[in-house]
Amino acid sequence: MIHFLFGGIPAAEGIVLAMYDVWKQVWWFAAPLMTAFICWEFYVFYIRYKFIVGIRWKLLEIKVPKNILKTPKAMEQIFAAAHTPYSYGLRWGEKYIGGKVEYWMSFEIVGSAGESHFYLRLPAQYRNLMESAIYAQYPNAEIKEVEDYVKEMPRTLPNKKFEIYGNEQILKTPDYYPIRTYPMFEESVEERRVDTIAPLLEAISRLKEEEQVWIQIMVRPTGDAWKKKGEEAVNKMLGVDEKKPKKSGPGLGLSLGEMLRAPFEHPSVEPIKEKREEFKFKMLMMTPGQKEAADAIGIKIAKLGFETTIRFIYVDHRNAFSRDNVAAVSGYFRQFNTQNLNLFRPDKLTMTAAVHGLFIKTRLNWRKRLIWDHYRDMIFNHHNSILNIEELATIYHFPIIGVESTYLEKVESRKGGPPATLPMMEE
Repeated sequence: MIHFLFGGIPAAEGIVLAMYDVWKQVWWFAAPLMTAFICWEFYVFYIRYKFIVGIRWKLLEIKVPKNILKTPKAMEQIFAAAHTPYSYGLRWGEKYIGGKVEYWMSFEIVGSAGESHFYLRLPAQYRNLMESAIYAQYPNAEIKEVEDYVKEMPRTLPNKKFEIYGNEQILKTPDYYPIRTYPMFEESVEERRVDTIAPLLEAISRLKEEEQVWIQIMVRPTGDAWKKKGEEAVNKMLGVDEKKPKKSGPGLGLSLGEMLRAPFEHPSVEPIKEKREEFKFKMLMMTPGQKEAADAIGIKIAKLGFETTIRFIYVDHRNAFSRDNVAAVSGYFRQFNTQNLNLFRPDKLTMTAAVHGLFIKTRLNWRKRLIWDHYRDMIFNHHNSILNIEELATIYHFPIIGVESTYLEKVESRKGGPPATLPMMEE
């Protein structure tokens, strides 16, 4: 049989026969291990699925009054509050007995028939936390729980009535490289100030009836592993040896040989001053591009980070479907790109554009259904990007004063208590 399969090729036959002989010798040991591994994976999947299904989600709509004076810096503080649920490392029992995972939230922008809505989807136990953070920055905001807008659409898309387009945005270069953030868009003169959210709201204002644009920004707090990679990258630019230097000098850092020689001679002390001078020299020898990259990395890793999935969906009637608005929303993400640091690009595995190869129509339809299901069920991308609070605030914030946003649903009047001098009528 083996001779027939490999056409009499001696090398191929020999390899297969050797593998078969090895398997006959170890199957009694390997088979139980493989079975145990598979059972363990199914068990972990089941307990995590059970935990995630048990999360009670709330959808809050956030409306802000007209002419707010807040810059994206205010939104940065709200994202900082969203980092509060981070566990700083789940315990073994929490992960493998309780199935616990790190909690996440979803900041969403929905455009429909020319109107924009800002939403926050979060676990119920963190509602008070996030409402307090929002009111602290936007005291006159209106926050209310609303029905899930996703349920207004069919369970499965595309269908005979609706067509869909979507993709997920990921970072092109390593996570520790930043995108363009709001400080780069700000000007000292208010008339020249650029609001990064304005192009998106302008595109939404042109939507017709039944046209919908949905943007989902899911954030999950993460630790410092990505920051350490950023530090290593900066050290590499500087030519700094990343190995830990050997300790020398008096105290517990003494080696055994130094301890034996201590009564007769002074222990050697590392020339720290010389190393500092060498470090300064390496800083001066960096090219302008390297220095800019090192500074930008340092600024990014100094702030809290989140594993982030950015998902964009456009839905319209099949007979009126147009890609014009798709280009407008895609252009919104391109404004954050830089040539020497980082930029957003569509994840090719999630794009619902033309695909190549066999079964093109079937594969394209499958991708459309998959991105719709992932949006509805809030599933993270297989390739998450890490953004810090400054980057997230740049992408998601309320429009600043001076931006014409008549298409944004707002609180029409400011809220406040009655004047202290107001006379009271007695019954």
